[in-house]
Amino acid sequence: MQVRFGSRKKIQFTDKTHPAGGILSVVIAVLSLAGLLALCLVSSSEKGNSGILAGVFGLLLLLAGIAGFVMAAKCYKKDDIYMATPALGTVLNGVLILFCLLLYIMGAV
Repeated sequence: MQVRFGSRKKIQFTDKTHPAGGILSVVIAVLSLAGLLALCLVSSSEKGNSGILAGVFGLLLLLAGIAGFVMAAKCYKKDDIYMATPALGTVLNGVLILFCLLLYIMGAV
């Protein structure tokens, strides 16, 4: 990364890295959101009668979202890391968890 100060260029080097837990939490979130979208499409094509297997997969996606959220939250305690991937993992997994819980509450009522 180059930062300009007047007419001089100053190059800054850093030891920061993207934490593996943050990257994995983002991957889990994206795959889980894609799986949830696929389950919603299957359920809507079956007019809500997709069976117990769709519900089991939905619960597994909820558990994956919780695991990804916990992984991303643990990354905040580390030093010298970029916070982009843990933050993105936290937000995406949080949205996934809220959406799954909303679906289950609406289904129970």
